[in-house]
Amino acid sequence: MPFDFEGSSGTWKVIKTSDNYPQVMQKLGMSAGDPEKLMQIEVWAEVKDLGDNKYSFKSKMMGLEMGNTFKLGEECEETDFAGNKRRVTFTVEGDDLVAVYPNYDGQGLQVQQTRTRTDQNTMRMTFKIGELEGWNEAQKM
Repeated sequence: MPFDFEGSSGTWKVIKTSDNYPQVMQKLGMSAGDPEKLMQIEVWAEVKDLGDNKYSFKSKMMGLEMGNTFKLGEECEETDFAGNKRRVTFTVEGDDLVAVYPNYDGQGLQVQQTRTRTDQNTMRMTFKIGELEGWNEAQKM
């Protein structure tokens, strides 16, 4: 099945992670903090199809909000929860939504984030950050 954008709307809770997930989050610029707290985070997302392969994405997590618009296959600017801006290109590869950040940290760090819907209520997000790889699995609430 192709990636279900609008089915990605809703509230998601991380239920499983790779052993190195705190290190992955730290490499992405987030506080590693207590690994157990990472498992308690709920993320609300709203994805809308705007037509012509263009999508809007809004999200809330831990009291922070972000919103972005992107067109598949075109580089765009994204603003994260902390207000950081970076360039990213979203594509659909098979059943996956892939985001490629050619310069995630402003110092040349390449990041690839792949979202895979494993079933209607489960999404796996895989991260490749330079040579580091990790993942999380989230359940729709």
